[in-house]
Amino acid sequence: KIQDMEFSCVFLSSFALLLFIFLFNSLLNFLPPGSLGWPYIGETFQLYSQNPNVFFASKQKRYGSIFKTHILGCPCMISSPEAAKFVLATRAHLFKPTFPVSKERMLGKQAIFFHRGDYHSKLRKLVLGAFRPEQIKNIVSDIESAAMESIKSWSGLPINTYQEMKTYTFNIALLSIFGKDEVLYREDLKRCYYILEKGYNSMPINLPGTLFNKSMKARKELAQILAKIMSRRQMNLEHND
Repeated sequence: KIQDMEFSCVFLSSFALLLFIFLFNSLLNFLPPGSLGWPYIGETFQLYSQNPNVFFASKQKRYGSIFKTHILGCPCMISSPEAAKFVLATRAHLFKPTFPVSKERMLGKQAIFFHRGDYHSKLRKLVLGAFRPEQIKNIVSDIESAAMESIKSWSGLPINTYQEMKTYTFNIALLSIFGKDEVLYREDLKRCYYILEKGYNSMPINLPGTLFNKSMKARKELAQILAKIMSRRQMNLEHND
């Protein structure tokens, strides 16, 4: 009887394993072609060891306009702009946007990027409220001054248009949200933001010296700076933003 029981256990275990392999292979057949790379790491190192455009172009050439991969600890599907446009225009309701763990931990689960529906709509209205024409009409001259300062700083130097426009946009956002009174904190806000940005697409490994660890420290400092600004605003009732 003991031998029969042992045989039955081995048989059931083998059957369960074969069933799992069958179901896993069946599931893979429904997914787009592609490679998931190493466990957890996936193909993150391949992506960051070369030009991202080269990485995606080679994948698209091999697998087609839609393929699967595994980046920053997150299995995902990648598509060409044309395929993405088709999906979003015809089948958007079947998909839910997801983000790597590193992004969610850096920004916080309540961030606007990670939500849809009523919460997203309400938060989006609050954010955009700072940039309505009636809100920025009083700082138009300051926006112009910031633009002129940026142009002067480019004189005689090669520039990265994308990076410079991103910096200018960030400066205007700070001006729109915090006003001219918070010059004291502006450089610290920018410094922390750029540290955070560098780790935005990093593996979520929170060890000293890693980009993710530095970014999480910068996030904590950002929260402290914002708390100081809010405290000052509460003491000065003339602000109503």
